[in-house]
Amino acid sequence: MSTYYDIKAIHENNLAKVLEELGVLEALREGTIVCKFCGKKLTQENIQCMYPKNGEIAFCCDDLKCFQKALEDSGSEREDV
Repeated sequence: MSTYYDIKAIHENNLAKVLEELGVLEALREGTIVCKFCGKKLTQENIQCMYPKNGEIAFCCDDLKCFQKALEDSGSEREDV
């Protein structure tokens, strides 16, 4: 039995464009987007990941504990954005 991983990545040079296409770049610049797990305000420099959750985009900071929680949380259901 083989394991399948669907990995999507964004290079830091393209992050602003992707965030703008998702309609969240201005909110990020205003400081209103926070880590789902610790509540830290996010910037383009400290976003570790983002993933679909319950019809919205969940964001995670670059703290290792938060990232581990995001990995668990993002695996609990599969959605495509």
